Amino acid sequence: MKNYYSTLRTVFFIIVGLHFSLYFFGILRLSIIYDYLDYWPLTLIPLFLILLPKSKIISEAIKFYSYALLISVGLIFLLGHATKASFLGTYSQNYSFENITLDNENIYKVVVNEGIAINLSAYEGTGYKIDIINKPGIAGYPEAIETLVGNPRAVIFRSVKTSSLLKIKGWQIQLGNKNRWDLDIFSIDSNIDLNNLEIHEATLSGTGTINLGENLKLEKLLINGVYEINVSENLPIVVSGKADTPSNWINASIGTLNNVTESYRLLVEIMDGSEVIFNDG
Repeated sequence: MKNYYSTLRTVFFIIVGLHFSLYFFGILRLSIIYDYLDYWPLTLIPLFLILLPKSKIISEAIKFYSYALLISVGLIFLLGHATKASFLGTYSQNYSFENITLDNENIYKVVVNEGIAINLSAYEGTGYKIDIINKPGIAGYPEAIETLVGNPRAVIFRSVKTSSLLKIKGWQIQLGNKNRWDLDIFSIDSNIDLNNLEIHEATLSGTGTINLGENLKLEKLLINGVYEINVSENLPIVVSGKADTPSNWINASIGTLNNVTESYRLLVEIMDGSEVIFNDG
């Protein structure tokens, strides 16, 4: 058993190291600590047993099976976090929500001013859907506040108070392509896909990637920050302001054009101090 004991102990420390590595690589959330505490008879007791020195009571066999139990639990919990398993306290509640009943007669202004990661895209239908980005970060769980009067009507996404161990990287927001939207978003390290959306006005601040698809309905986009912007070859745009554009784009009196055979459909205005790179995509 001695050889097996040494092997199990080595595997145990590899599993512990894997936990730390996944956290520092931005994959595993610290909330797994709460999950280990929730199942303390399967985690803390065997951990206590392997830390005790060998004696007549704490034999090598007890330590052997304690290591085996901790390894099994560690692997199960890692798999559970990867799949958002409901048996873990972290995922026992559903933090996603939606409102798919917004009418298409009003413009809805999406406001995000949290400085966190946002993944934004469209879906077929009306309203909005929001979920968490299941990675470690500084963001709290989201909530939405909607105004019932005015045009546009505001949809404000903000963080609720969240334990530091439960915090996440950011939010995944989907907007219905049957509504008209205004966007006022400040986000960091985001991926914003503006395709199949009808947008009245849009201001994007922060950092990340923006995809401008051919089915985007928008006349003016205001950019303030550090972004890489991928532009569909079927979406004629003009860029006003300082930006790094592909060599085949044409400088004109009104700005830089990605297509000179068609009238531009979108004006992208770059604010002073921004660092923006455009790509054909």
